[in-house]
Amino acid sequence: MQEKALREKFERDLAQERAEKEKLMQELQQRQQPVHEDEPSDEEPYVDHKRLSKTLSSFEKKLEEKIERKAEEKARQLMDAERSESWLRNNPDFYEVMQHAEKFALKDPDLAESILSMPDTFERKKLVYKNIKALGIHKPEQKAPSVQETIDAKKKSPYYQPSEMGTAPYGNTGDFSKTGQKAAYDRMKELQSRLRG
Repeated sequence: MQEKALREKFERDLAQERAEKEKLMQELQQRQQPVHEDEPSDEEPYVDHKRLSKTLSSFEKKLEEKIERKAEEKARQLMDAERSESWLRNNPDFYEVMQHAEKFALKDPDLAESILSMPDTFERKKLVYKNIKALGIHKPEQKAPSVQETIDAKKKSPYYQPSEMGTAPYGNTGDFSKTGQKAAYDRMKELQSRLRG
């Protein structure tokens, strides 16, 4: 739908420029007419009609080329504006992120200087936006938790045990199965034999 509106606007602009061209051509032809109607124009010694028609056709050709260039430039500008608006709709945080451009320049001055040397277009602004987002400069700075906050967070853990307390004496630390008991007995006998020998 927007493309149709752009096309209609482009056609209106083109028609207006053609009308202006025709008006200019009429004015030029009126100026070229002899001042005195009673003198025959063919016998005018200082006007070469072939040369005049060549000049007029050259002028007309240049004027048409100029109008075409202007029309193409205007159409390109309208399409660029439409692309920019579409991109902004897809990135609604653009203006908020761009407020951090100074922080970006301080964080990476070489890159910022390179970007500033580019022409001031919407593409340059998009490049700055993408770099700010990639570096995370737009996010609020998170302060490191203090030592007390870290201790308090650990106390809330279900496995918290103060450092001044030892392990519980009643904790199940041995293997009391039949094989475990036999292995413990064998180990104890081995230690006894070492002590005696």
